[in-house]
Amino acid sequence: MLHDAAWTLAGNIFGTARPARALFPLESAMDDLGRAARDIAFAETADVIALHRITVLRDMIEACQAEIARNHDTKVALELAAAIDGLGEELSSFEETLPLERAFRADQRDHAVARIEAAQSRLRTFVETAGMQPDLFDPALTRDEAVELAMAALERSPAQIIAAARREAEARQAGAPIPMPEGSPFHFTQPEGWMAWLAARIAERVGRGMTGSPSQG
Repeated sequence: MLHDAAWTLAGNIFGTARPARALFPLESAMDDLGRAARDIAFAETADVIALHRITVLRDMIEACQAEIARNHDTKVALELAAAIDGLGEELSSFEETLPLERAFRADQRDHAVARIEAAQSRLRTFVETAGMQPDLFDPALTRDEAVELAMAALERSPAQIIAAARREAEARQAGAPIPMPEGSPFHFTQPEGWMAWLAARIAERVGRGMTGSPSQG
């Protein structure tokens, strides 16, 4: 029964929380920020992969050249030389297209930064305008909670978001642990970040409501 009651309370909170087929204005800003940050993450990941691909090809060519210098078997040397030719052609092709690829990703990044700046401007206006009511974000939140969430989304500048995305992409490429954001268990630059934050606050509020309500016989 306790489990059912918890879902009933949460259901009451969310029952009228979202207009049909639309996001609340500040919810839309958070969504725009998250989608733009995700686009930056994709661009940074693609860039890291492209650079790594070239590094790997160069390393393979150097390894073949080193093996030729060590190995005096003519047949092996010829096979390695053929491998070097093939790898060299592949490397030249990738190096030729790399500037175009990086320019395209730079355009993607610039467009995403403009979207982040626009979204953060809307969030900043909400924080700085005391008369704005929390239902501009979500009726389930108080103004203080909405401001706290908006402030969390304003903590990272576009440059910091780009740097974080780059570190994450490099960590994934290296098979290293993904860096966590400082001071928070949630990535507020991703849509699931603020949803996790909101879910935690709703769960906390429902728990307080259950604790304060009279016990049922």
